[in-house]
Amino acid sequence: MVHKIRIFLLCLIFFILCFFGLTHKGNVETNLLKTLLPKQVINSTDIVPIADKSSSLIKVVFEADDENTLDKLSSDFLNQIDKNYFEFNKPDISKLLDKYLTQPTNFLSAGTRKLLIEKKYDTVYSKSIENLYNPTGIQLVPLDKDPYLLLDDFILSNRKTSNIIDYKDGKFYDFLSLRIKGLDGLSPDLCNKQISKIVKLQHKLSNKNSKIYLGGTPVHSYYTSKRSVTDINIICILSTLMIVILIYSYFRDLKLLLPIILSITFGMLSGYVVTKLWFDSFQIITMVFSTTLIGIGIDYSFHHFFALKKDNTFVKNLSFSFFTTIVPFVLLYFTGIELLKQIAIFTIFGLLGIYLIVLFIYPCFTLPKASKTINPKYSLYKLCLIILFILGVAGLFRIHFNDNLTALYSPTKALKKAELLYGKISGDISDKTQIITVKGNSLNDIIQTEEYVTANLDEKYIKYVALSKFVPSQKRQEENFKLVKNLYENNLDKYSGILSSNQIQILKNSSFSPVIFDVENYPYLKDLMLNSNTSMIAVFSDKRLDYENENVKIIHFQSDIKNYMRHYRHLLLILFPIVILVLGILLCFLYDIKKSVKILTPSFTGIVLSVLLTSLIYGEVNLFNVITVFLVLGFTMDYSIFRTEKEEQTESAIFVSCLTTSFSFLLLALCGFKLLSSM
Repeated sequence: MVHKIRIFLLCLIFFILCFFGLTHKGNVETNLLKTLLPKQVINSTDIVPIADKSSSLIKVVFEADDENTLDKLSSDFLNQIDKNYFEFNKPDISKLLDKYLTQPTNFLSAGTRKLLIEKKYDTVYSKSIENLYNPTGIQLVPLDKDPYLLLDDFILSNRKTSNIIDYKDGKFYDFLSLRIKGLDGLSPDLCNKQISKIVKLQHKLSNKNSKIYLGGTPVHSYYTSKRSVTDINIICILSTLMIVILIYSYFRDLKLLLPIILSITFGMLSGYVVTKLWFDSFQIITMVFSTTLIGIGIDYSFHHFFALKKDNTFVKNLSFSFFTTIVPFVLLYFTGIELLKQIAIFTIFGLLGIYLIVLFIYPCFTLPKASKTINPKYSLYKLCLIILFILGVAGLFRIHFNDNLTALYSPTKALKKAELLYGKISGDISDKTQIITVKGNSLNDIIQTEEYVTANLDEKYIKYVALSKFVPSQKRQEENFKLVKNLYENNLDKYSGILSSNQIQILKNSSFSPVIFDVENYPYLKDLMLNSNTSMIAVFSDKRLDYENENVKIIHFQSDIKNYMRHYRHLLLILFPIVILVLGILLCFLYDIKKSVKILTPSFTGIVLSVLLTSLIYGEVNLFNVITVFLVLGFTMDYSIFRTEKEEQTESAIFVSCLTTSFSFLLLALCGFKLLSSM
């Protein structure tokens, strides 16, 4: 009767979890920065919005042997992409031309403006005459409106050159970027489906004489998710085969797979539903870490299968193992890092589900006894341990921490080449880019502050892209107009052979009228705005910039992220001895001091060796290696507790549990996604 009540209650819980899991629509978060950065950092900085600006861009580079082939390649590509999902985002200010033409004297290039401030009118005149008679030059405005071709000079100074020739190999290059429309509303599957179409188009149009290179966050995400899904599927299949082989080897009966599948399914479902209900959005990486529950679930299952007596001692050991395992995750929750909080909640409630199934449902099954057990060869174990210690000492001399976010991801050679080419041609070198954000009450205020900031960049000949390059403030327009008026007063009479005296007089008597801009209708300019009150200046320099202005912030993207990663690593390294201390106190309460030390020693030793061996093999330790330390601590507590109590056949349970878990993680270490392999 008691068993039936337990089964009924757990079935009721199972159906409730299924109901909430299917009906509750929580957001799935795929942004790695939102996963790793605390909410207070996200709310107080512009790091995430800036990253989001680039996360929807697909970088495209065209390569060909001649200009005609290059033009055909780029036009074929643009004609065949799905305009419902992608919009063309190539730097182009021709759409602003109508605005410029209304008052051409308001727009001056930085070079011409400097000459006029220095009153070098003859130099400006000579330059304009040279451009006027240049057969390849352009003339956008009639001479009686703009005799010095100042607007032409302004546009040419801001226009990015395409069809760039790389003289090393004689190839012609062009580039553009595509923006995914409404990326926030697209599911990862739908986004990947559209990227897949572009990748197929890339292969279709590329040949030995012309090639298309694709880069950008969406393309990297596509290849990463594609490879990760393949890797995880292979891992799951091989791990399942491993479990089947071990069960059949020891029990000669595959019926044991049913309770194992039941416990893991219930545990995963419990963790998933509680995490979705607990948090505003569900981090996709939490699902990756959730696979660790399989290892713990199998451990509990094998301890139950091999135990000859399911008495109070077994229940006590299983319960103590559960409580000591969740302690590291309870403390992990209070780190303030969203990812760690979700991992903690998922693991705690997932493990609770597995614990309840093993404790209350497993006794309902008629389980076969093991047909064989292992005979531990402790001399061999000691030899292995000695070898590991020697290797660990060697790893100690190589240990160093890599706090770069890029340490968690290694792109393929093709993707790396695409990024390098795009950076070389466009000037957008990511690792040398600093972002300056400028806030203001209006667009004009923002642009005026930008002009103050960029004046310093111009003096140092630092390349940058800013809204103020294309859209001058009203104050700057008025200054430009006055400079041009002075030019007319002092130099315009030299045009008497071309312009009539009446035309010259009209130009001298012209009055100022500001041109009002709205960037909403210009995609490229809109990309330079974070929101209606904030713009961003991309500075291509590794020289550290500093400005003292409450409306101006400088984000040294790579170094800032690195500092956050270092801070979290330090936090976790400080937390680790606290976890050990709390576990020690808890174990002393449950057992005596001698047993507590005996239980903690294997876990502590294993963690130290795992860090040192990781350092030896890879030459560095990253943040996710440190995070996984807490998972290792949770995995191994049950080994020590059951072994210390010296239950019969516990060696077999520990050995088989260790084999299945280690095998799964060995496969994970070989997968292509470095974040996963770091685990």
